[in-house]
Amino acid sequence: MVAQMPPALSRRSLLAALSGALGLAVPAAVAREPSPAGRDERLELQATFVAGTAYYEADRVRGDLRPGDALVLRREPDNPHDALAIEVLTAAGAKLGYVPRAYNEPFARLMDAGKVVEAEVIDLNPGRFDDIWMVLTLRVA
Repeated sequence: MVAQMPPALSRRSLLAALSGALGLAVPAAVAREPSPAGRDERLELQATFVAGTAYYEADRVRGDLRPGDALVLRREPDNPHDALAIEVLTAAGAKLGYVPRAYNEPFARLMDAGKVVEAEVIDLNPGRFDDIWMVLTLRVA
């Protein structure tokens, strides 16, 4: 099974969403329409694998995971190897691994700023180092 990548974002929509999420002024040229009251919007930002699954509880829980399952992201600023580390856990609390270091900085900064970054399983490829794929989203409304 090949991981399904989320649709590409335009630079304009990504800039507007990130700027707004960080509380920065958004130029009128990239401002987006406000969402209807009470509507929860999510902006898909990155599809990636869960790093380090061989070292944590992924082997124990992999068979229970399905595409669409929500994952829990938890900042780990005291991690001795990476101050921007973000743990990836199942909804039941089993540690799967981490958001890969190559991608974690913008998400760590958003989380540190109080923004809600969420993750969801999008694909499973047992037997590979990158066997659990997820999509990271930003709640923008």
